[in-house]
Amino acid sequence: MRIAAMGDIHSNHIALEECMKWVYRNNIDGIAFLGDYISDCPYPEKTMRIIRNIPDAFKTWFVRGNREDYMLDHRYNLTEEWRRGSSQSGSLIYTYNALSGGDMRFLEAMPIGMEVKLDGYPPFSICHATMQSNRRLIYSDSPDIDELFDEFMTGVLVCGHCHQPYVKSKDGKTIINAGTVGNPVYGQKGATIVLLESDGGEWSCQHIEIPYDKQALIDEFEQSGLLYFADVWARAFIASLKDENGVNFNHECAKLVKQLCEEQDKQFDDEDIWQEAAKRLGI
Repeated sequence: MRIAAMGDIHSNHIALEECMKWVYRNNIDGIAFLGDYISDCPYPEKTMRIIRNIPDAFKTWFVRGNREDYMLDHRYNLTEEWRRGSSQSGSLIYTYNALSGGDMRFLEAMPIGMEVKLDGYPPFSICHATMQSNRRLIYSDSPDIDELFDEFMTGVLVCGHCHQPYVKSKDGKTIINAGTVGNPVYGQKGATIVLLESDGGEWSCQHIEIPYDKQALIDEFEQSGLLYFADVWARAFIASLKDENGVNFNHECAKLVKQLCEEQDKQFDDEDIWQEAAKRLGI
């Protein structure tokens, strides 16, 4: 049995298309999708079209990420100030405007975690961040990773969210972070997915890195108007794509904005603060 696990696509349909080509070439029996399918990259409707059609060809399992929750929650809080031209929220409103009612229902039906059970094979668990939260960041060296081990009852948990691929084992259990399809950081050069294999015994895993045309994605930021919608946030994403050292400029920028807001007693959506952070980071 060969299962591909992938998540954190972030609307990068170009990377997703290359991952699916790999899946078709490699006799995959099923695909576990780990959430954060949308936001950040251009044309989220293209990503949604791909993932909604995959169940016609493969056995699939889907869990919901925090980015999906942002979109679903916004339906009931339209007074929330997501504005085009805002570095803090422009990417969110761009994504929200591109989603159909069918897309929303597809995302809403997903749980945040589940056990995958296949006849003749050990069950394994999947989630976006943890089995109880799709927003909690846990890295391989996080002091609270032991709490994540306590959240799943199977021998293996495959997750995402932090964009950092790793394998961590304890007391007969293993956590596998799949990394990210759409936002290569922390040394990843291309889209990263996980291949799970079993002949009926324990699952083995392998991280697979799949190259894709980053320049084509960068070109889409300009063609789509997303740079106009999201400004610094979009520029930070492009900087991450270009960086040879794997810096997550979106993460670094948001962290610096938070620091500057505290120092200057400003709100997190203050555009001048975002521009100052971008200047300091050189993006």
